[in-house]
Amino acid sequence: MAAEPFVSIVVPTTGNVGYIRGMVKSVARLDYPRDRFELILLGDAETPHLQRARGLAQEGGIALQVIHDPVAAGEKRNRGVAAAQGEYIAFTDDDTILREDWLRAAVQHLAQNPDYAGVGGPNFTPREGLPFAKAVGRIFGSKFLFRFRYTAGHDEPCEVDHNPTCNYVLRREAVAGIGFHPTLWPGEDVEFDIRLQQAGHRILYAPDVVVWHHRRSRPLAFLRQMFNYGVTRAQVTRMHPDSFDLRHYTFIGAFVALMTLYALAWRQPLPVAVPWLLPVALNVAYLGVLGLAGLLVGVQTRSLKQGLYAPVVLFIQHFGYSLGLLVGLLRRP
Repeated sequence: MAAEPFVSIVVPTTGNVGYIRGMVKSVARLDYPRDRFELILLGDAETPHLQRARGLAQEGGIALQVIHDPVAAGEKRNRGVAAAQGEYIAFTDDDTILREDWLRAAVQHLAQNPDYAGVGGPNFTPREGLPFAKAVGRIFGSKFLFRFRYTAGHDEPCEVDHNPTCNYVLRREAVAGIGFHPTLWPGEDVEFDIRLQQAGHRILYAPDVVVWHHRRSRPLAFLRQMFNYGVTRAQVTRMHPDSFDLRHYTFIGAFVALMTLYALAWRQPLPVAVPWLLPVALNVAYLGVLGLAGLLVGVQTRSLKQGLYAPVVLFIQHFGYSLGLLVGLLRRP
C-alpha cells in the first residue's frame, strides 16, 4: 500500500497570538501519519507565544521548522513553501483549530480530483468564542442572509473562485508556480487565487475539509478588520480589473442614493410628505433587515446576546467594508 503523500503545514504568524497554542494542539491531534507531515511556523521574531508553540509541537512529536522574519503574511507563505518538503502545502492561520480529519480529507479530495490545484472548506466559529464573535460567525454563515462558502458553504464538493488561506491545501507545483503577493495584506489570498485561475488552475471547495476559526470578539476590532478588507479589495480590483464585482459596492450605492433623496426632500420649497417619506421608509426598511437578522440569529442560537449583537455586526460589516473600499479607491497606487 502506497504511503500517504507528505504534507507541509505552513502558518504565518506575528508570534503574538495566544490562539496559536490551540492551533498547534490541533495539529498534534490530526488523523494523519505523524511521519508524513511537518509544521512550518513563520513569525516576526521569537516571542513567548511562539516559544510555547514550539514546545507543544516538540511534545507532540511534530516535525517542526520555525522561521523568523518580519515580512507580510504573503511573503511568509512564499518562504514557507520554499522551505517545505511536502508535495502538498496546507495553509492555515495561527488562530484556527483543525478538525482531526482535516489533512486526510483534503488529500483524498485532491487525489480524487487531479484537475484541481487546491481544496478548501468551511471555517466555523469555535464554541468557546465570545457572544460577539459567535454573532460574527453566525452572520457570515447564515443560509438566509449570505450562505458564504467560508462557513456554511455548499452541501457537496464544488468548484469555487476562492478559498481563504485559513483553510487551503494546494499541490506544491501550483502554489510554487504562482506565489503570493509579497506586500499586500489582507486580501493576498484573494489576489493569489485570481492569478491561480488566470494560469488555468481550478479550485475545489469540500464541506468535509473543516477548521474552526476565531472571529474578532470586539466591535472596534471587527470594524478595523472589515475596513482593511475593503481597502485591499479595492487594491485587488485595481490590480485585476476583471475581478470587479458590483455586489461589493451595493452599500455605497444605496447610501449615495439615500443621501440624494434626503437632499432633494430638503430642497422642497414647502414640507411635502412624499419626498420625505421615501428616504425615511428606506431607512426603516434597512433597520428592519438588521432587526430581522438579529431575530433570526437569536432564534437559531437561542442566545439573547447573539441576537442583540447580530444587527451591530451586520451594520459594521456594511459600513466598515464600504468605507474601506472608498479609501482604497481614492488612495494613490
